[in-house]
Amino acid sequence: MNSSNQPASISAQALSVGWAGKAVAEKINFEIHAGQIVAIAGPNGAGKSTILKTIARQISSLSGQIYVDGADFRQISPTCFARKVAYVAQSIDAGPNLTVLELVSLGRNPHQHWWSWQQSGDDTAAIEQALRKTGTWELRHQLLSALSGGERQRAAIATALCQQAGFLLLDEPTAHLDFRHQIELAALLSEMKANGLGLLVVLHDLTFIAQIADKVLLLTKPENGPSVPVGFDSPHSILVPDTLRQVYQVEVAILHCPATGRKVYSATNCSK
Repeated sequence: MNSSNQPASISAQALSVGWAGKAVAEKINFEIHAGQIVAIAGPNGAGKSTILKTIARQISSLSGQIYVDGADFRQISPTCFARKVAYVAQSIDAGPNLTVLELVSLGRNPHQHWWSWQQSGDDTAAIEQALRKTGTWELRHQLLSALSGGERQRAAIATALCQQAGFLLLDEPTAHLDFRHQIELAALLSEMKANGLGLLVVLHDLTFIAQIADKVLLLTKPENGPSVPVGFDSPHSILVPDTLRQVYQVEVAILHCPATGRKVYSATNCSK
């Protein structure tokens, strides 16, 4: 999926995000490169999704800068931005009579001329590849309204893949997935990373983060005031008991899976 329009990086500098002029998170600084997975983690209400929506240009930032391939992202045209950055929300707000195939086909819009009413061979190939990679090929003729939450989530990821952007922003992609599809998603994200995509992912599951992420932007939420980063570092360096106790107000045990040797995070009530 590498192409000449693929951005080398997305970066945020002194970013403040929120709603109606009120900051939810501030002092956000990070950079993600092509071929890298960055996770945004932190407690509920810390502004993780708000940060992602701001970078996806769904809402405006309060202050600070966001750059895509070194350019102010506000100066990039909508079509060009869509060719560089794809966004998958937590839930799909689509018409009840839309099929999976019709939804995924929308991902080709940034690559089509406004006067074009037919798909090209490249469009057809990209759509089929996205459907097959996400395990939604057999669902392609089903209505979105007839799908489970997990199936709808995979259809949304297929739409973003079909967009063939250089960067993919995912908001809690594991929220509706069962164990099998979580494993398949981890493999898919790793494959996309190996193909040169940059992935910025909002996640709650620390075990999943430790498995896939190169770096973590970890937020802490004070009782009063907006969230701020605890740090931006590798999972090994930042997902440690002392830091996690500070962020989540629980004791976190780090175990190791006997079969894989991977870290498994388990939380307990620190009041005991």
